Amino acid sequence: MTRCEDTIAASWYTGPVARKIVARKTTLDELDDRFDVEFWASVPPDERFAEAWRLSEEIWRLAGRDPGEPGLSRSVAIVVRR
Repeated sequence: MTRCEDTIAASWYTGPVARKIVARKTTLDELDDRFDVEFWASVPPDERFAEAWRLSEEIWRLAGRDPGEPGLSRSVAIVVRR
């Protein structure tokens, strides 16, 4: 279980998963990317990849698509030089 996993109550999800939540209180004047950079730098690469994949699948589901078929082009072409 990664620290980035969430407790999700959605119809497509099969059950709750524990999640560690990290937050920061700030003003709009102080808002920058430093917090995000520090957070993701503290997450091991395998967990970062797993979270990116999970978010990618979530976007596909929200768009009404099957995340098992991400829509990669499977067409093949042959270029023949004359």
